[in-house]
Amino acid sequence: MSISAAHLYQNQEDSSSIPLTFQTEAISRISGEVAKIKTGMSPCPPSELAPVRSSTESLVKDDLLLGIILLGMTSSWHDPSSLGLCHLVGSRNLFKLWMATSGLEGSLKPLSMTQNFIVSSMVYWEVMISFLLDQELEAISYLDAFLDPALDSLSQPCPWTGVATDILIRLAKVGTMVRKRRSFRNRGLAEGETALLPQLIKEASALEQDILKSRAPLIGLIKDTGDPRSPPSHLVKMARSYRLASLLELYRAFPEIATNSTSRFNEGEETDKQSQLVLGLAFDILEILETIPDDSRTIAIQSLVYLIAGSTLGHLAPAYGHQLPVAQTRQKHLINSWRQFVRNRFYKSFLSIGLHTINRVGTMLEEVWSRMDSMVSSTGQGHVMDVHWIDVMTEKKLETILG
Repeated sequence: MSISAAHLYQNQEDSSSIPLTFQTEAISRISGEVAKIKTGMSPCPPSELAPVRSSTESLVKDDLLLGIILLGMTSSWHDPSSLGLCHLVGSRNLFKLWMATSGLEGSLKPLSMTQNFIVSSMVYWEVMISFLLDQELEAISYLDAFLDPALDSLSQPCPWTGVATDILIRLAKVGTMVRKRRSFRNRGLAEGETALLPQLIKEASALEQDILKSRAPLIGLIKDTGDPRSPPSHLVKMARSYRLASLLELYRAFPEIATNSTSRFNEGEETDKQSQLVLGLAFDILEILETIPDDSRTIAIQSLVYLIAGSTLGHLAPAYGHQLPVAQTRQKHLINSWRQFVRNRFYKSFLSIGLHTINRVGTMLEEVWSRMDSMVSSTGQGHVMDVHWIDVMTEKKLETILG
């Protein structure tokens, strides 16, 4: 009821107390269920869900865990600036306890449909949070148990992750690493931290190899969704897009590993190789997304991919202060065309889903593009690495659940 009310009253400010009432009731009931679990709990404010200490004697009900995850993940439906972080620690600990009591901690066994849905929900939330919260990789290492499913097994599609649960787990790792790298860049390394950057680069390089080895499942090995607006082909395209988005963000944050990759542009001597690599990945992503109809139900999980790819669509400054080469003129036209495509898709997404979080993401993109254009026009310099959507989001206080 809380989620439904939040969606129903999105544009009715005079009725904003109604979804809040349902949200408060949901928190109260879930807190009561958590209290029944036979484990010790730390004191916690009423509005938060307390962390749980693991116990093999405890049993976390599926509906309880799913309720907590959805409560946190849809906090931005009530208020676009709400990230649901007050529920995150409790959700993680309950999820780990649920894994232990369900026998999912060790070697991965086949998941039931309910377990698959719960796992995909938690993974999707962790992906969104990874680009919003500074944290250590260890915080999300509990999801490693769900990496690398057998490619010859039948894939059960999930509403949140489609058929890309393992790819999205790695995207969450990318988000965590990107934020850490930007933190080092923005504040500098303190005394005693000089070894942290080389270690982070090493971890990023290892993650890159894992992503390169990952693959979307074959369409023939995906259970039919029964929905003509979200067929397996759409889910495979989303998985491919998420995989490329992971590489894009990794290469954008870590130029040290953005080598030995080819670009679609032959005139690479006049522009930065890293910029071309990132732009090439962005074009690849958008070309895939363009083949998914705008009435596909996967539109509900496309926002982050559009943000990542769209935020690289900056005009490259000319190598010399004269007329742009023909190749750069073509590229400028291409970038403008893709920008408009992304705008149109976000508009369609807002009309279809009706969440104000989508408008926030659109606002971020417009600000990113404005800064990129201003940099090139005023200084004649700049490339797509100079402006990052995470910095814009933070400076403009536009943080929101991105999917």
